[in-house]
Amino acid sequence: MGLTRVAINPGPADARRQRHPAFPALLLLAAVVGLYFIFQHVDQLRELTAVQAQIAEMRRNITLGQQSTLDLQAQLRYATSDEYIVQMARGELGYVQDGDEVYILLGVPAAAVASSPPAAPAAAEEDAFRPLEWNWWQSLLQRFRE
Repeated sequence: MGLTRVAINPGPADARRQRHPAFPALLLLAAVVGLYFIFQHVDQLRELTAVQAQIAEMRRNITLGQQSTLDLQAQLRYATSDEYIVQMARGELGYVQDGDEVYILLGVPAAAVASSPPAAPAAAEEDAFRPLEWNWWQSLLQRFRE
């Protein structure tokens, strides 16, 4: 036979020791709500980290865009300068200024030298290897004749 404690005069100490019958359910509910808030907090931290990464990427893009703008402005200033215009007139168009020495190549027709500007990058594309085009074979044979 087990001993049971029976309070003869229930005092405040005995009332504190007795738990409400719904205590386990309330404890479980508190644990579930606590876990819910913890998971929500972790999810918000993950979203915050993603947004901060996007902000950093946008700042890098802004910096690159500003640098690109500065580079384009510098190119525009150079393209509108007198130095660039003189360089293009001499290099691309074959113009000369007063006081320049002009050399005439012997053995090359003067019309060919005067009419065509110096070789441009487009000429490199014409010399590309294209074995099925007749013009390519003609230019190759003409090089061997010279």
